[in-house]
Amino acid sequence: MNTKSFYQNKLTLNRSVLQLSLNFNTQTCFDDDGKVGLVQDLVERMDLNKLIKSYSNLGRKPAVDPITMLQVLIYCYSEGKFSSREIEKFCKFDLRAKYLLNGKKAPDHTTINRYRKRLEPFIEEILSENTKILVEDGHIDLSSIYIDGTKVEAYANRYTFVWKKAMLKYQENLRIKIINHFNLDFKTPLKTVKSRVEQEFESVKKDAKNIEFIHGRGKRKTQIQRDFETYESWINKLEEYENHLNIMGERNSYSKTDHDATFMRMKEDHMKNGQLKPAYNIQLASTGQFVVGVYGSHHPSDMHTLALFLRKLSPKYKEKLDKIVCDSGYESIENYTYLKEHNLRAFIKPSNYEISKTRKFKKDISKRENMIYDEDNDYYICANNKKLIRQKDRVYTRKSGFKEVQRVYRCFECNNCPYQKQCNKYSKKDNPQTKSLRYNEEFNKLRLESYENITSEEGIDERLNRSIQAEGMFSKMKEGLEYDRFRHRGLKGVLCDINLLVLGINLNKLHKKLLNNQYEIIKYTKAA
Repeated sequence: MNTKSFYQNKLTLNRSVLQLSLNFNTQTCFDDDGKVGLVQDLVERMDLNKLIKSYSNLGRKPAVDPITMLQVLIYCYSEGKFSSREIEKFCKFDLRAKYLLNGKKAPDHTTINRYRKRLEPFIEEILSENTKILVEDGHIDLSSIYIDGTKVEAYANRYTFVWKKAMLKYQENLRIKIINHFNLDFKTPLKTVKSRVEQEFESVKKDAKNIEFIHGRGKRKTQIQRDFETYESWINKLEEYENHLNIMGERNSYSKTDHDATFMRMKEDHMKNGQLKPAYNIQLASTGQFVVGVYGSHHPSDMHTLALFLRKLSPKYKEKLDKIVCDSGYESIENYTYLKEHNLRAFIKPSNYEISKTRKFKKDISKRENMIYDEDNDYYICANNKKLIRQKDRVYTRKSGFKEVQRVYRCFECNNCPYQKQCNKYSKKDNPQTKSLRYNEEFNKLRLESYENITSEEGIDERLNRSIQAEGMFSKMKEGLEYDRFRHRGLKGVLCDINLLVLGINLNKLHKKLLNNQYEIIKYTKAA
């Protein structure tokens, strides 16, 4: 068949557009795909007035209205299509997308990216609306929240890193160099040193107007030109180091191609040599196999994220939250205190939970737990029947500003002790040290409460659900949908992307439940 006859037989003219005629009933394509109708129903039930109001009534109307675009994006993310060009292709050629668009022109990749950018301020509220619907329909119960975190690689160059330690070192070396050049006091602060260089530069700058600068080999520069170039480079270097440190803030590193990304040690190591990669620490709060909250952090450790996450999560679901279930990576006095102050029950596994059950730990005489404590007189007795007397209380201030008080106990009779090696492992033979203990009474009290919670029958079930539900979400994300690296830069773009992914995961789970006629809350219990 020639080209002309093909166009005559297979294509029809529809609104000045050549349209391919199909030889099958399109209705049959949606018999088994209730997910299309489900995503429409969910989005229509959401309160999206703020998103709609962000579109001005003046000027050109959007090619696709924001509600329809949201339906398309959630559906695409549920199918593992994340890039704007993949979504554009899906909208052009997939019948499900055609059904969602309802006769409207398929958006191009630029429109999709622009819409995703506009979605950033409202995406957390959209997830909250989704959670509200799930609560109303009886699919989830917010009394138990399972929190876990994972590191996801950023969309950034793996080798354009800047380290705080290196910047501080270079800055200090340059400060000393300038001090030696101008014969200043060694203790002169950096601000004063920089000000002195700027003064000298302005002075040399005036003299440099009267001379001609020369460059190239075999030409001798004047002293004024050399001073001008030296002072200018010093000022530029000091400003560069200061700029790097300002971008990092409290972090230890950042990527030049994504300033919000921090270098973290990942489980997925492409070089197989323990290399650090730019990444974000993503926290998910789940229950009933649905995600109800998302938080992104620069901190590599989960310990520093729990209180910050709950500060964002608690106002949305106030009076509904009761049990917060986490693994041992979240244990800290700050997290325990926050949960206590907000009347939330802690189900956090102590960091020494597993090791405390070992024979080695129980026989270790250096541990406070294996010493005798005299409560009336407030001192400990070691294996050699010597007293560790309470010497003082120390106040430690963490980076977040949280203050904790630790008791310091010390033994002053360690000389010639037969248990010196076992009890004080880091002491030297020629300079034996006294044995000291640090003890936080409030921390141990809260740790004991959490330990009693997780070892109860209720706690055993909660820990079982945490391991299945919280960690299962990351399995669905990384293995099921193959989402192992972000496609956007900046924390706002990353959070928008991960929230859309979570909405897609929730859609898949709800669709599966409805297909199987499961309307009850999913919660696992320990087998009898």
